[in-house]
Amino acid sequence: MSEHPGVRIGEEYPVLEVLAAQHRTLVRLPDRSARRDEIESPGLWDAAKFEVVSGRMPTCWVAGLNDGRLTLAPQEWQRPGFWEDFFDHLQAGQADGRFRGNVRPVHALT
Repeated sequence: MSEHPGVRIGEEYPVLEVLAAQHRTLVRLPDRSARRDEIESPGLWDAAKFEVVSGRMPTCWVAGLNDGRLTLAPQEWQRPGFWEDFFDHLQAGQADGRFRGNVRPVHALT
């Protein structure tokens, strides 16, 4: 995987959500901005591009099944429209930062 402004090879990232469909698994990670200390909006990434460094799953995560897609995340994040609402608030400068708790770290393969 080549470097991307939001994800850097060799760094660890908290996994906010896991989405698994028939032939693909995605992880939602908080993208890093151009400044290393800032975290911007969370994006979806192909899980095959990352290596799990901790197999511990947060106790607040539950499994959800919707339209043939398995989701692992806090239950309140699995309601229809959650991420759309989150991004609407983020664009309006009102994001509440709820996604920063209990997560599972992974890092990019080198």
